[in-house]
Amino acid sequence: MAKLSVRTFKDNEHALRHYLQQVDDFAEKARYISPAQEAVYQQKLTEAMQGYGSLIESEAIATGTDVSAVAAAVISQRKAWEVRAHKIEVQRIKAKSAVRKAATTVAKQAAVDAFKQQLTLLQ
Repeated sequence: MAKLSVRTFKDNEHALRHYLQQVDDFAEKARYISPAQEAVYQQKLTEAMQGYGSLIESEAIATGTDVSAVAAAVISQRKAWEVRAHKIEVQRIKAKSAVRKAATTVAKQAAVDAFKQQLTLLQ
């Protein structure tokens, strides 16, 4: 059974801010990597680009592959993440435009819902 929800806002400006923030929040969640994990990824990327380093060498030993294969995989994964982050940003920009153009709160919510659906397709 569908669950209905009605939101009321003080005025259109409050509704607009609410839905624009939702778009930003969903985009952030889709791109999120913890600061600690990002630091590790950045270190691995630096090592991969150099072709040596303790993290990629340890991973090569642990996985039974050579360092060059680990380095190539790290670089490839980073490029894939950058492509995905770019796609998310393009969709975020489009969604915020759709929210701004929407005449009603129902239409604004529909734009946010469409954006959420787009994000699921990018995973």
